[in-house]
Amino acid sequence: MFTRPCISTPPASANRTLGFLMVLLVTGFLVSPKSLSASDLQQPAYILTPDVVYGQGDVKTEDGIKQRALWMDVYQPAASAAKDRPAVIMTFGGSFHRGGPRYRFQLDGVRDDSMGDYCRRLAEQGYVCFAIDYRLAPENPVPARQSYEDEDLDLTAIGFMLPHVNKVRWQMELAPFDLNNERDVDAMLDAVLAAAEDLQQAIRHVRAHADRYGIDPERLVLGGFSAGAITSMNVAHVLKEPVAGVFSLSGGYAGFQIADRLTPDSAPVLLFVGENDLPGIQQFLPALLYIYDKRGVPHELAWVPGFGHFYPAAVPSLSADGRKQSVDGRIVEFLQWVIGTP
Repeated sequence: MFTRPCISTPPASANRTLGFLMVLLVTGFLVSPKSLSASDLQQPAYILTPDVVYGQGDVKTEDGIKQRALWMDVYQPAASAAKDRPAVIMTFGGSFHRGGPRYRFQLDGVRDDSMGDYCRRLAEQGYVCFAIDYRLAPENPVPARQSYEDEDLDLTAIGFMLPHVNKVRWQMELAPFDLNNERDVDAMLDAVLAAAEDLQQAIRHVRAHADRYGIDPERLVLGGFSAGAITSMNVAHVLKEPVAGVFSLSGGYAGFQIADRLTPDSAPVLLFVGENDLPGIQQFLPALLYIYDKRGVPHELAWVPGFGHFYPAAVPSLSADGRKQSVDGRIVEFLQWVIGTP
């Protein structure tokens, strides 16, 4: 039981003292506190450069196909101006329909961390981190389809995604997608392909401007949540962009055939899955692990106990070897393995 605080009347001497202080304050004679020096202030551990344009993407409008800018927030360590730092590109989730690099999701009292939040943590560890924007389904993206062929595509996972996608569309007051409707399937596929192409652009941009960002282009890892994780896996393992590793926060693959693309030389993978994650992810996981084992892809799986599809970066995760470690701590350990310590 809480005890109500007692409020007493100050003695007359205290009133006189208070009155004297008020006179000093009003007349300007009260000595101000000592000003803090720069060393007394806690300096931010990272430098944020927002809204950096990394490319362009086509979208279909009422007036025809137009280009829109693709942007990203850049997080760089503030400790020094060191060059050749390892780097990470983070891609947000939202069923390819909503979200952004600064967007946090909240469901049933659980709030996850945005890709910007992850980038802040990684920049504090010495990594340069890029949290990217990409085209979404409601924008009617038009993928260029130049870096892959039609025979590389696979619609199987689209069917697994649609139940959750349609929940999101209902929340956005959009008509549900029908798996038996070719236009709906094509629209969903276009969103998946456009996201992959946009991430491709981001990778090529940061590699081409490595000196500007102070990174080593050969030490680059992809990471993302949900749709962003799917996009990261697609780009790393199917489109074969030159990255050193990829980590997935409750994602997988969609839109592309993967079995024939995976080899022992594929980028190592760190997978996170919530204990109560989406049914599609849980159903797909055993087959995915089997393919990794069969193809010799270096991989690690970590469960996030007690959580569903959304979970913060600081919560514990459990790996097959019995180690308990926070999600973000395990990511840093993975980065140290594949691209080294900054």
